[in-house]
Amino acid sequence: MRIHTVAGALLVATALSTTALAQVAEKANAGYKTEQDRARVAINLDNPDRVERQKPVELLEAIGVRPGETIADIGTGVGFMLPYMIDAVGPSGHVYAEDIQDDFLAEAKEKAEAGGWKNITFVKGGENDVKLPANSVDLAFILDVYHHINYPDKTMATVLRAVKPGGRLAVIDFYRSREHPRMSEERRENHIRLDRDGFRKEIEAAGFKFDRTFDHLPYQYVLMFKK
Repeated sequence: MRIHTVAGALLVATALSTTALAQVAEKANAGYKTEQDRARVAINLDNPDRVERQKPVELLEAIGVRPGETIADIGTGVGFMLPYMIDAVGPSGHVYAEDIQDDFLAEAKEKAEAGGWKNITFVKGGENDVKLPANSVDLAFILDVYHHINYPDKTMATVLRAVKPGGRLAVIDFYRSREHPRMSEERRENHIRLDRDGFRKEIEAAGFKFDRTFDHLPYQYVLMFKK
């Protein structure tokens, strides 16, 4: 069907442009496509020196996690943050561990079984949907994952749905600027598509209300939002 009006042509161009730009994290996700790729990634995700590099206890304290809360670890990977979250929320709290990769979830489940953690639920998310229950979490937590989300408008709408009224969202990601080096310039350019303020605008557009921001490490920041 051909559209002959100028308005119609503009609508078609806009639709095509939106479609072309919808999958925004293609380069960041290039190393996750095969099981062998993800096995290599998993080694780094669970590397013991990551504790010193990412300081998980201090991070959860700075965010203000409290006993009895329910946390969603979105993009849990192999479950690096899970033991620290379990400790932080205590036996009266709960943790949802969400990921879209079956092999990552399998490793995280093994860790939970070995630790004897009972107050944890594993969730297989979808490409555009974290598939968490509505109004179920006090804190949605996204560590080193936001820049991997292919369809942030759709995905973050489902995160918003999962957060309780008055609940919080914490996004921890890498600075893209040269002043905060952690990776090569080429990798920053290709892997981290936007800097902090760009991600903030996307998340606000999904319906979250910006609360505050602070540095976590010399090369990472925390963005805090409320629902």
